[in-house]
Amino acid sequence: MDIMAEKICVIPGTFDPVTNGHLDIIGRAAELFDKVYAVSFDNSAKKNMFGPKERLEMLRLACLGFDNVAAEATSQLVADYAESKKARYIVKGARGAADYEYEHNMFYINRELSKNNLETILFPAKTEHIYISSAFVRELIKYKRDIRAYVPLKVAEFIENTV
Repeated sequence: MDIMAEKICVIPGTFDPVTNGHLDIIGRAAELFDKVYAVSFDNSAKKNMFGPKERLEMLRLACLGFDNVAAEATSQLVADYAESKKARYIVKGARGAADYEYEHNMFYINRELSKNNLETILFPAKTEHIYISSAFVRELIKYKRDIRAYVPLKVAEFIENTV
């Protein structure tokens, strides 16, 4: 392996909507990698509140403060997308045992599907983000509750102007 090669990672998610927990993982990855792709993927198992364009815009707004982070959206498989960007790493957050178990299984799937032996790096959620999920935020939005403590300010403003 070329130790001088650019270190590139993909942070996949639905980001429906992007939360402060997501942003923390993106920021931590941005400190370690030369290039970070925060990518909104389609997930047929999830019922989204926001469409692909809205999710991408929220992700773009959340990532504005990072020079080495690109916000993108795709309908590709994670392994295929990572390969197209020459990324060898997937970065995910884990709030607890259930997230870890799910991501552990996804590690094997993505590694099997990739040609470049994708590695997965899991960042444990910080204490203040453990209970925050996009599903929780969507429930707050549904009941017209304040979401500013759980999502980046620009994302909250976007949602307020959209919903």
